[in-house]
Order: sequence, then C-alpha cells, then structure tokens
Amino acid sequence: MSTVLNNKFGKTLLVTLPRQNNKRIKKPIKHLQFQTPEPNFLRRALDYSKWVDKILNSQYHLQIGHFRDVWGGIPVLKRPNITSVFEVNGLPSIELQNRYAYITKDTIQKIKKLEDWCLRQCDSIICPSETIKTHLVSRDVQEDKIHTITNGATIPGPLRRMPGSPEQYIVYFGALQPWQGVDVLLKAMQYLQDKPALKLIICSAHKEKLSRPYQKLTARLGLEQQVIWKHKLPKETLFRIIQHAVCTVAPLTECSRNLEQGCSPLKIFESMACKTPVIASDLPVVREILEPDTEARLVRPDRPAELARAIRLLTDYPLYNRQLAQNAFNKLTRQYTWDKIDTKLSAFYDKLVTLVYT
Repeated sequence: MSTVLNNKFGKTLLVTLPRQNNKRIKKPIKHLQFQTPEPNFLRRALDYSKWVDKILNSQYHLQIGHFRDVWGGIPVLKRPNITSVFEVNGLPSIELQNRYAYITKDTIQKIKKLEDWCLRQCDSIICPSETIKTHLVSRDVQEDKIHTITNGATIPGPLRRMPGSPEQYIVYFGALQPWQGVDVLLKAMQYLQDKPALKLIICSAHKEKLSRPYQKLTARLGLEQQVIWKHKLPKETLFRIIQHAVCTVAPLTECSRNLEQGCSPLKIFESMACKTPVIASDLPVVREILEPDTEARLVRPDRPAELARAIRLLTDYPLYNRQLAQNAFNKLTRQYTWDKIDTKLSAFYDKLVTLVYT
C-alpha cells in the first residue's frame, strides 16, 4: 500500500514499528521506525502515539494520513487539515482479548471508545472483508465511507519440490494464535493415523519457542512421526512446500475474532496462487473468497473428525483435488492478484485526491 501511495503522490512518509522481516522499503519512501524498551503493550502503544504526534508536528505539508491502528490514528485525526484514511484489518478491543487473557473489561471498553472515535472522525475507511464492514456498520459507522479492498497474492512460477520432503503431505502455514485452530488440525491428524505416509508440515511464522505448546500437544497425541515443524521460512521456500502439498488447511475457529470482526486470510489467497487446494472452516470470511465444493472444501469449525474426513477426501480423490485447485486458481487470476488489488487501491486514492483538491 505504501508503494501505491508513493506512486500516486510522489512523496510518502512510512512510520512503523520495528521491522520483522528483510523486505526492502523502496526509495523514495522515507521510513521511520519506532524504538522503545517498554515491555507493557498499552504503555508502548501510548508512547507510539506520542511519537507519531511529535513527527506530525514537523509535517507541515502532509495532505493524506493513512493509518492502521487507533494509536497512530489519533495524532492524524487531531489535525483536521489532513484527509484521513483508517485501514481496519483488526480492532484491538477484539484482538487483545485473544492475546491477553487477563485484560479487564474496563480496559477493553476504554479501547473501544477510542476505536469508535477514530471510526467516526476519519474521512474514509478501508477494510479487507465484507464481514469486517458489517461489523463496523453495526457500530454506527457511516456505510458509504467504508470501502472493501481484499488481500491478494502474487502467482509464483513452477517451483521444484523441496529436497527430502515427504511423498505425501498437507500444510498449515502462518501464525499460531489460538483463533487459527492449529490445535483442531493436530487433533484431526489423530483420525488419519491409518495413513502413516501422510504428513502434516506446519510452517510457523514465529520463532520456534512460540510453537512449543503445540509441539507438546503433538507429543501428547502421539503424532511426533506425522508432524514436521518449520519456522520463519523465506517466501520462496514456503511456496515450494505449498505447491507440492496435497492441500493447505485453514482451520479457523468459531470465535468473535473470526465471526464478529472478521479477517481476510492471506494463507487462502497464497494457496490459490500456488494452485494448491484449500480446506478451510466454513465461516463467512471464507465464503467471501471461495465457493464451497467447487473452489474449496469447507468444514464446520472446531470439529477435528470432520476436518479429517475432508483431508481424507482430497487425499483419496486426486481428480476432485485438481478441480478445486484449478477453479480457485482461475478465480485468483480474475480477482485477487496483487496487481488487481493495487488497481482498486489506486482508484480509491484517485477519488480521495479529488476530495483533497476540491
């Protein structure tokens, strides 16, 4: 998005937390990173807000402020001369309850008030799914200022199978938060122990220490020989694993984070781009992207036995497997490549520029 912004306006200031990957920020984008030793999340967020506010004090010619969180947004919204865009991928009043079990209801209500203020004060809102849009409308946000622009994926060329990879395997890739349903997938593998050659490769986006609770569950379930762990893989290595899998699995749980707030799972788009079929939880956020039975196999969430049956189906019926993959790939090429998503974003900014200059 920062690249599209820069192409549209010529000068872009990118303000972020410390980078977690080696992706290069292309010039002439100016990139500033927030650094702090503060361990407490909320104190860190408030410090970040003050830091952004200080930066904006010297940005006399800033015309458009695009922000992705309330703490970065408040300093923008305090300046009515800046046309504001709130990109809502997730809301801390919902996300933090899943991350911090002991956060109080009083704290959540205070954060929710900040969110509501930002949602009403901003000029425009971008969100990646209709489920999120519905949630925002339910909070009395003006519907006509909300614009849905989904996630997408880049189509990789054909890649060779990773050396030493199992002959037959399924893949989970991404983060390991509880709402991702990795525990449900591990329990599903218990029902597939009559297929000892079928392996599950888990490609975690985190360092190994964060996967240890799931590794312990794997051991308790007696699945050490069926589950292979990978951590923080380069994109090309990850795509090599995905391309040669029987399928990928997105076992999202039936929780407020996925049902009420919603999401736009990158793992689904990237699987489609790799022409690998998807098994996913049957949730509104998934049905927005994929048609059940023709473009993906959807199962009721939080049901390991049903998930195992779906995996067995795609393992035992390769023709059906290939049809799902091809149909989903065709949809991605029509609607969800990053080029197409960037075109939508560019058109959104064209309208915003008209607003700024009229």
